[in-house]
Amino acid sequence: MSGSARSAGRGAAAAYAYRTGDAQTLRNLGLDYDALRANPNVFDVAHQIAQKVCEDLPPGTIETAEQMEVVGRLAEWLAESETTGTDVTLGQIAEEAVALILAEAYLVETASTLNTKDMTGAQRAAFEDGVRQAAEELAAHANLSPSGPSPDEFTRAIEDGLEYLRTIHEAD
Repeated sequence: MSGSARSAGRGAAAAYAYRTGDAQTLRNLGLDYDALRANPNVFDVAHQIAQKVCEDLPPGTIETAEQMEVVGRLAEWLAESETTGTDVTLGQIAEEAVALILAEAYLVETASTLNTKDMTGAQRAAFEDGVRQAAEELAAHANLSPSGPSPDEFTRAIEDGLEYLRTIHEAD
């Protein structure tokens, strides 16, 4: 879990730095701000950020794939907010990161159990949507520093959220 929190924290910092033009932070992460800004393909930019943020993880592991998914979705969310002209803060990016990690972690954790249940595709999609909505709500109420949460704050928010999701879905 701490690896996911660390990657998400780095992803949030990279996404915010890209959004605000903080070339130094991007350089510290090994990214070139000017090259990213010149790239017209926002999905490629998101991919580059995700690759850099997760590069210290062992290749080919499920955890790496999950973290790449989270960081990629975070970068995509940021790119979408930029194209709509929505201003976002580092605290909002961190909140989105927590929601994405929380949903991904819980869905991966419960995947084998869900596969044994007799659910239609629509029921499975509804369950996943419900988990993602709950994760967003839990992240919105997490006690994260608006100026940039620490890895401990990320980890605590995710662990508390997972515990809550486990509790409410045990009865299902």
